[in-house]
Amino acid sequence: MEKRFVLVYDEVMLAQLKKLGEDANLRQVLSDMFDKMEFLGPRAGELVDSHLFIYEMKSKRPPVRLYYKHMKETDELYVFEYEMKTSEKKQEKTIHKLQLKAEEKFKSQDLPG
Repeated sequence: MEKRFVLVYDEVMLAQLKKLGEDANLRQVLSDMFDKMEFLGPRAGELVDSHLFIYEMKSKRPPVRLYYKHMKETDELYVFEYEMKTSEKKQEKTIHKLQLKAEEKFKSQDLPG
């Protein structure tokens, strides 16, 4: 099966990946999530912001949330970061932080015309 979407990693995500170290289970879970994203694109996760096209992908074991943005023009998926699932309050705080980051980072690309 051909990979249809390209993953682009945020500096936060790259730093997180470098810190994984010996956690083979988490590395495998993230690798599987990345593979699924390359094939399914935005359909791999759940839409959490319809204006900015920010998606969340979840894993139960270990409990991980992975956040990314679909870049429609290029079919790239910009991977922001992952976090261990803890509470809805933490999730809302993370999503808000990513919304602000996406608005700032991609504001010129999302403007019409």
